[in-house]
This record gives sequence, C-alpha cells and structure tokens, in this order.
Amino acid sequence: MDFSEISARFRKKREETAPPAPAERNFAEIHALRARVLGVLLRDARQANNLSIAELAAALGESEATVEAWEFGLESPSLPQLELIAYRLNLPVSHFFGTQMLERKRQPDLSIAPQEYVLLRQRVIGIRLTLARREARLSLEELAKLSGTDAETLSAYEFGQIPLPFPQLASLAIALRKAPSYFLEDVGQLGGWLALQEAYERFCELPEEIRAFVSQPNNLPYLEIALRLSRLPLSELRAVGEKILDITL
Repeated sequence: MDFSEISARFRKKREETAPPAPAERNFAEIHALRARVLGVLLRDARQANNLSIAELAAALGESEATVEAWEFGLESPSLPQLELIAYRLNLPVSHFFGTQMLERKRQPDLSIAPQEYVLLRQRVIGIRLTLARREARLSLEELAKLSGTDAETLSAYEFGQIPLPFPQLASLAIALRKAPSYFLEDVGQLGGWLALQEAYERFCELPEEIRAFVSQPNNLPYLEIALRLSRLPLSELRAVGEKILDITL
C-alpha cells in the first residue's frame, strides 16, 4: 500500500468521525423572534405605566402607527429610541434585553376604606408622638412650647382625636429630634411601598461613585462583607480591624 492510499484512508476516517458542521443560523428568524419579544416587553411596560399608545407616541415624538408596529414586533426601535422609551417608562434599558415582564404598577390596594385608614393612622401617629415625647423626657407643656402649639391641642394629637397637619408634625419632629419618616407607616402593603420609595430616595442622594459601586453585580461580595461587619459587636469588629492591620503592615 503506497502513501497516497494510506493518506486517503486517514482522510476518509476523519470525515466519518468528524462532528457534523453546525447548521447555518437563520438570522432573519432570529431577528423576527427578538422583535416579537421586545414588542411584548414594550406593550407590557407601557400598560404597566397606564399609558395609551397615543400618549407614549406623543412622548417619544413618534407616530402611533410606529409604536404599534414596535409592539407587534413588525418593526423595532433603535437603541437611542429604546433609551427614550426606558426613560419615559421609568425603567432601565437593560429591562428590554431580557424576557421578564413587569407586574402591573398600581396604587397600593388598601384593605380598609381610606377614611378608616386615616383614622387608624391618626391614632398610631399619636402613640408614636407620645413615645417620642416620653423618650425625650418632655412634658406636654414643654413640647407644646418647643413646637409652637398648646398643651390641649398636643394632647388631642397624642390621643388621635384630631388630625395632625404635616407642618405641625414637622415642628414636633424637630423638637423631638426625630426625622419625619419616624411617623411614616411601616407595615403592610402601603408601608412596604412607602419604605421602598424612601430607600430609593436615599440611594439617589448617595455620591455618584458609591451608587455606581453598589449598582455593579460584581461588587455584591464586598457589600455582603460590609453587611456582615456592620452586624458584629464592637469588640469583634475591633479585633478584625487589628488583624487587617497586622496583615498590611
């Protein structure tokens, strides 16, 4: 057997054992599918914000037909257009890179009538006001003088007998060295929603470099370490700091 025959046999063997060539990708179908998914996300986000097609189109400077074509996946917005959409719908642009739909954004569904809620919260605020006053070791008369009200009205506030207007509440909070958020609802669906808004507001007030650091998923381990350290007793935290100094020195 000469060399050419041996070479031919090796070549044939390789062809028989080689993996099949990958199927050619149909990019037209891929793009059409992506367009339909993006359309569903757009429609879901628009409806979650209680906007009509006409309202969104006007906000974007586009025609209703264009927005409708996007939502049906017949056409797709460019990235700059998608950025404007995300801005108008109060969403990160990355939301439209995935497949996760939004839960409908609705006002908190109170389990009690608004009038009942106000009366109940009025009493709870009165209790918190009483606790804060006792914590500050102030009499009704002393707090009344510090907050620009009278003792009789203040007593009615504490018993929840009359509504406490917010300007007066702010003065009482300053006198008691409490933030107005001390009096906010913090339980139930409405309380959770209010707490989330407060947390987001505080996050937005952080320095830009800290917000950027927290927003990076890769930095999550560092944040978890910081959280664990914050829960350590002071003596253990001091010991950890000393060990770090020993390592670095």
